Order: sequence, then C-alpha cells, then structure tokens
Amino acid sequence: MSLETLFNKAWYGKNKWTQVFRPVLPLVSHLVAKKRRQFLADTDKRKQVNVPVIVVGNISVGGTGKSPMVLALIEALKLAGYYPGIVSRGYGVSAANPIRVTPESLANECGDEPVMLVRRSRCPMVICQNRVDAINVLLEDKRVDLVISDDGMQHYAMARDIELLMLDAKRGLGNGALLPVGPLREPASRVLEVDYVISLVSEKTQPDLERKKQEIRELLLSYQGIDNAEILDSKLIPASVSPQSLVNLKTGQHVALEVLKSFKQCSLVAGIGNPERFLNTLLEAGLPSGYTTNWFGDHHKFSAGDVTQDNPVVMTEKDAVKCKDLNLDNENVWYLPIEVGLPAEFIESLTEKLISVSSKE
Repeated sequence: MSLETLFNKAWYGKNKWTQVFRPVLPLVSHLVAKKRRQFLADTDKRKQVNVPVIVVGNISVGGTGKSPMVLALIEALKLAGYYPGIVSRGYGVSAANPIRVTPESLANECGDEPVMLVRRSRCPMVICQNRVDAINVLLEDKRVDLVISDDGMQHYAMARDIELLMLDAKRGLGNGALLPVGPLREPASRVLEVDYVISLVSEKTQPDLERKKQEIRELLLSYQGIDNAEILDSKLIPASVSPQSLVNLKTGQHVALEVLKSFKQCSLVAGIGNPERFLNTLLEAGLPSGYTTNWFGDHHKFSAGDVTQDNPVVMTEKDAVKCKDLNLDNENVWYLPIEVGLPAEFIESLTEKLISVSSKE
C-alpha cells in the first residue's frame, strides 16, 4: 500500500493514525493564517493584470474534478463571448520559466493535465511554477481577455477576482483537519470566503439537484468553522457530470458506452487523486463485474508494463495523454472523457460577476 493511500484512508476514512501529527497543528495553523492575512492586506497592491482572473482550485488534497470543470467553464465562457486562456503550475515537470503548451506538447514535458486541457479546449495555455509569470506570458496573446488558473487557490502571489472551490460531494473535507493530520491546505472556514463551491454529482441525480445540494450543505455545516448556512447556501452549486463515450487510445474511434457491457474481463487503470469516482462512473455506465483495478498515485509516470497487453483496458482521459506516447501493443485500450453540465443560473451569476469585475479594471 502506497504512502498516499495510507494518508487518504486516514484523512477520508476511519483510520486515525495521522493524529500522531496533532502537536504540529498550532504551527501549521499559524503559518496558514499568516499567509492568508498577508494576501488580504495586500490585495489592492497585488492586481497585476487588466483582465479578470478566475481560480479553479480546492482546499483539500485529492481529486475533486478540477480539469473537467475547467473545460466546462471554458466552453461556457466562449459562448458568452470571452476568449479565455489557461495557466497552471504544471505538476511533475520542471517549469521554472514559462512554457507555452500546445496540442503537440508531450505530457512528460508539460504535465498530463495541461496537455489534456489544451487538446480539448484549443485555448492558449502557459505553465510555470510562478503563475504570475505564466499570466504575463499568456497575455502576450492579445486575444486573451480572461485568465483561468487550473489550481492555485493557495498561490497568493497571484491576484484573483473570482474563486471557484471544487468539493468532492461524497468525501467532503475528510476529517476536517489541516495537513498532515487531515487533508486540508486551509481551514474549513475558507469555504465561506470563496465565490462558488462546486460539487460534481452523477447525471442520475440531475432531476433532484436541490436535494443533493441540501445533502452537501448538511455535510459542510458539520465541519468546525463552517457556521453560516445562509452564506453557504448562496455559494453551493451542484453540477452534473457524465461520460459521453469511450475513445480508443490508438485510433481515436468513439464508441457508445454500451460496449462496456461486453467487457467481461476488463482492467481499469488510473493515476488520479480519487480513482473510486472513476470506478463509480464506469459502474453507473454499465461496467459488469469481473473487472480488475490498477490504481497508481496521482500524476503517475506510466510505463508500458503498467498496462495489460491482453484484456480490454479503460483509463481516464488524463492518463490516456501519457499512455498514448507509450505506443502500446494492446489495441483494446480505451479512455473515458467526462463532461460537466453547468447550471444556467450559475453561468448567469458568473457572467454578471465578470461584468462587474471588468467595469472596475
């Protein structure tokens, strides 16, 4: 069992072994609060660019669906007349200086998520450890009139106008403690300070999103520091997530999800923060029993040996970006693109905020 798995079982399950780190919590809490206070004190001085900046991030460790949310956001903003660009740190790669990501970029040079985002969105994108530098290079493209930061909620050197916090609807904030006792990078109360709290839920709950919203509301109100239900209600946005088809890794052929039912023996492969959500999506789409799982750590560097050469293989779109470069012999390898349906009232609210922000530039 990997160290990442051990921590996740403690943070999001019943295992309590991370409580041994509790003596360091006062120091962690002090440093986190100090960083936040400095940002709030310097906000007016920190405005670096004259276009709106939206951050899509989280306050917890683990996958929350940021990438599909960024793609849905881009699509909605394009329809609203914007020309968005993306910045990211570029996890797992050395990006001390800004690097432009193109559809031809390789995952081992730019990271799996950036390459996937650019190939799907066809938007300009720049990665850099310093997101301020990334934004400055991005805005050399004069068409860009809005910046979306993929992650970076805690990158306080970067000014932002709107914050979208992604929240796992089932795992919530785990045990609610700061790292390393819990999964939180910032206190739970930070939820009340962002503009929107987005939770991706199964498309099967679409007819009853209001009930799902109430479930998420009650979950969050159970955490210490989240004590204002009225403010919380104004921020909660459940958004339905659905798979559209399976795509063949080698040929790019799209097939209907019904083909999953013919996969009597199937290997599921994922190197993401929350592989159980990937599994649940496949089960809802009709994946029969008899599958095996091969879970790796988030942003795993795949080799050909990680992918079986005989049975059908299904992986995430993010992992497919890396595995496509491996030239696998198995021609029965598929990946699962995910689409997010954004509620109309959220898009309307967001565009109103953007108009308000732009009027102040």
